[in-house]
Formats: sequence, structure tokens, C-alpha cells
Amino acid sequence: AASPRAIAPRATLGTRRAGRDASIRARRILGRRRRRRRDARADAIEDERAMEDDDTAKRVDAASEVLDKIIRETVEGIFLEEAATEVLNEASAANEREAVESAVDKRAVLRAVVRSHFEELDGSFLAALGAYVRASEASGDLQLVSLLNAIKEETLATVTDSLTDEMQVVQLVARLKSNEERFEVIRVAHAGGGRALGDVDVPGVSVEKIERAAAQLIDELELQEQIPNWDLLYQVIVVRETARQLSKAADASGVYSDVVVSGSFAPSELPKAESALIKELVVVNTVAQRRALLAQMFDETRDKLDQDFDRSSGKVKLKKTTRGFQPRVERAAATAAGLDSRDLRPGRFIDSVINLRVSLLREGEESTPVVTRLGEIYYEMCDVVMENANVG
Repeated sequence: AASPRAIAPRATLGTRRAGRDASIRARRILGRRRRRRRDARADAIEDERAMEDDDTAKRVDAASEVLDKIIRETVEGIFLEEAATEVLNEASAANEREAVESAVDKRAVLRAVVRSHFEELDGSFLAALGAYVRASEASGDLQLVSLLNAIKEETLATVTDSLTDEMQVVQLVARLKSNEERFEVIRVAHAGGGRALGDVDVPGVSVEKIERAAAQLIDELELQEQIPNWDLLYQVIVVRETARQLSKAADASGVYSDVVVSGSFAPSELPKAESALIKELVVVNTVAQRRALLAQMFDETRDKLDQDFDRSSGKVKLKKTTRGFQPRVERAAATAAGLDSRDLRPGRFIDSVINLRVSLLREGEESTPVVTRLGEIYYEMCDVVMENANVG
């Protein structure tokens, strides 16, 4: 009989082989299960993204439908008013009475139409309106461009009626042409309100509340996947920086010297795109070159983000975007090659310059040259913002 010592190795070898085979099978089964789980997770993520895209597409389509209705109803309303006036004039002529000389108030017709759809307007409406304007400009339809701009003005005016005092001041200051006018209105508001610029009623609001209201609106505009209205964004940035320059927190050079809180990044950190641009600008010694670089980068930002619109249909092309300093995976190659201007935002860039300057001020005299340069960049960026605001 074989001794237990002679059998044990064979048994152990068979057991090991069986165990190895079982382990291989188990790994294969687990691998298939992991792949199925990964596939299921990927499918779930894609489904979630598809749902988000569908929801965004529905909002954009709804906004486009509202805009179509406003255009149609305005044109029809003006036509009916003009037709009624013409009929009255013909009747007056037939009866040898004085003709009706009052012209049709087209602005009143438009105002009534916009207000009738006020509850349907949301953040997607201005984005749709901007797409319509660009498509109309591209096709050379200047009459439609004029109507669309009038719709934008009436929409903003209608919204203003329901705004808080600070937002009314922001809206008022955003339309002013000169620094002197903006300073006057904000000073009157800060002093308790009253008349400014001769005949403009200004509610009483502190400089700090005006700055916070403008900053909040800028965050809301810049955190959207598509900037709904570039003119409005730049105009509100002008308001915010005017309020900051009048604030107690402004230093002797007029630059805001307190940490600002943004909705898109933490005060202790700088967004990657804005940080990269600041690094490029700090080593440029001439004002003209820095301003040219700023203008170029933010023109590129606007142009590239506007390419997310399908100009042929006026609808938004849904693409993933980034907020703050979260990188875009699909742009890894572009980011590795250099700064991607699509990740820049003008309001966030100014906040980044201010916060970096504040942190360097605390380091003492050794940082003075960089602090001075950042102050220059701040004012140069304010100039670029003014050039893009299209105020007045």
C-alpha cells in the first residue's frame, strides 16, 4: 500500500490544478461581471447625459417657440394697428373729416406682447434670442435684427419692473455710456437714492449691495453652458467693477483689495485657464501688447463658444463644458498644447486677478513689482470689457 507520504504530493498537485482551474474560471466570471458592471455604469452615465441633453434641448426648443410667437404676434399686432389707422383715415377722407394723424406705437405693441409671455421667459430665452440675432445678421436681414434687438430691450425692461432695488440700479448703470454717469448714479444710490443725471429716479442701495447683485448675476451668466447674452455679461461686469472702485475696499490705486467670492471657484484657488493667462500677461512689459492679448483671447472665447450654436437652425449644439477649474476630458490634447480660450470667462478672470493681487499684497514689499503689474492688468481688462459692452 502506498504510504500517505507518496499519495499526498499527487493529491496536492491535483488539488492545486483543480484550484487553479477554478480560480481561472472564477476570474473569468468575475471579469465578465466587472465588464458588465462597467458597461452598465457606462450605459447609466450615457442615459443620464442623454436625459440632461434632452432636457436642455427641450428648454431651448421651448424658448425658440416663445420667441417665434413674440415675433409673429408683434408683426401681426403692428399690421392690425396700421390697418386700423388706414381704415380710419379712409373713412375720415370719405366723410371730409380730419384724418387720424397718430402713428402706430410699435414699441407699445411689442411691450404688450412681451409682457403677455413674461411667465414663459427663462434663462434659455436670451440664448435663443442671441442665436436669432446672429443668424439674421449673417443673412443680412437688418429689419429682423432691429426687431430682435427691440425684443431684447423690452424683455430686459419688463424684467426690471420685478427686480429688487439693487438689481434696478445694476440694470440702470449697465446702460450708461461714461464712467462719470455710472459713478454719479451709484453715489446717489449709496447716499439713499434720489434724482441723478437730471431726471433719473434712483432707489437707495449701498455700494456693497450693488456689487454683490452684479457679481451674482455675472456668476449666473458665466456658469451657464452657453453665455446667453455677451453684451449683457460685459455690461454687468462694468457695473460690478464700477461699484468695486467706489467701495471702501478699493486701495489708493482704485483696485479692489479684498478677496472676492465667486460662484465658480474657491477664493484660495485660481481657475486653470485664468491662471495660465495671467502668467502669460505678467511677463509682457508693454501695455499695448497686454491689451492686444487680452482682446484676442476673449474674442476667441466668444467666437468659439458661439460655435456651439447651430447657425442653420438657431439651436444650441449640446456639448460638455467646464465650470471653474474642472478639466474637459475631450480637450486633453488642446489643454496639453496650451491655453484653451473656451475655458476663459471675463468676469472670472478679473476676480482671479484681484484675488492673486490680494494674496501677494500680504507677502510684503518683495511682491510689489508683481502687485503693480496685476493692477495694470486689472485696468487693461476693464478697458477690454468696456470695448465689448456696447453700452449706450
